[in-house]
Amino acid sequence: MLPPVVDITSLYAVESLFRPGTRDPWGEKLAGRLADLFIFSDKGRFTMPLRAEAATVADPSLPVVLAELQRRDSGVFDPLPYVVNERPRLNNEYLEPAFRSFATWASNNKGAFKQWLTFHREVRTTPRDITYVRPNSVFDISALVDVEEFQHLRVALNESSEDLIYAFDIVLRYPLYGELAGSGSYFLAHPIREQQNSPIIAVEPGKPPNVPVSFSQAVTGMVSSMTIDEYTSFLHEARGLIRDRKIDQLQVGAIDRDTTRELASQLGLPARLNKAGRTVGIAAGIVGMVGAVPAFGPAAAIAGGLITIVSAAWTGSVGRTPGRVKWLRWALEWDLEHQASDIL
Repeated sequence: MLPPVVDITSLYAVESLFRPGTRDPWGEKLAGRLADLFIFSDKGRFTMPLRAEAATVADPSLPVVLAELQRRDSGVFDPLPYVVNERPRLNNEYLEPAFRSFATWASNNKGAFKQWLTFHREVRTTPRDITYVRPNSVFDISALVDVEEFQHLRVALNESSEDLIYAFDIVLRYPLYGELAGSGSYFLAHPIREQQNSPIIAVEPGKPPNVPVSFSQAVTGMVSSMTIDEYTSFLHEARGLIRDRKIDQLQVGAIDRDTTRELASQLGLPARLNKAGRTVGIAAGIVGMVGAVPAFGPAAAIAGGLITIVSAAWTGSVGRTPGRVKWLRWALEWDLEHQASDIL
């Protein structure tokens, strides 16, 4: 089976979480989806449109998150280049219905779409000189400026014609990349592509990687508080742990509760106080005062966990650090446990 593919638009979305400026509104969810793809795939591929005159995979404008993942293991992602020699022009009988569908989507996702446009304007104007290596458009769709729905959308969103053409071109590449990826390949595409409902903007979904226990939701919830180094380190650590325990060879849901708790604890996933932890812990002074601390272990290690718990006494959330402290595990629970095979 061919390796799964992630589009470069999704990689830029994840990178936006770790850079100054505007964030891609779908960045956090994509960070979670990328985590599962990376952890459970032997190798991945990423789309890479290139100008013919700059056809090189040594692209300095590639997303930093990709470079960080490859820095620890150069073989984890291969480029899937598409060299743009000529820009094909779409026939109006296909172009206009497809844009009409896109305009309906954009009008009903106005806030997120405008934020996405702002983010991509910033990407295109960075010093990395992305436009030298990568074309702004793959298709010649300049005729859109004469389409009534195009002008209505431009006015309604108060966006430039250039930005709208850029965005629609991104969407139109979806089936092209799907074909390039190969029949049956799983394609993790940006929601701006996946959410379209037009017959000519469609990709037959391939079989996704086998994911016995998903980290997507956990990563989505914690990525906003991580640095790019923490995020990429977590992905590599989780990938290694899953392979060491051969969990990637199991069926979905074939892991018991104790194993999910071990995984969550070892990887430092965000935890919360369970019912026993809230009741016994608060009553005994574990949450609040430190009178019982010396009986449990080294004061320095425990104090760090207690400080975190104290700050979360009302919500039950204790963040990532306490989950790694073994003596605290009895009082904690993780969302990952809900995927266990022995949970009814």
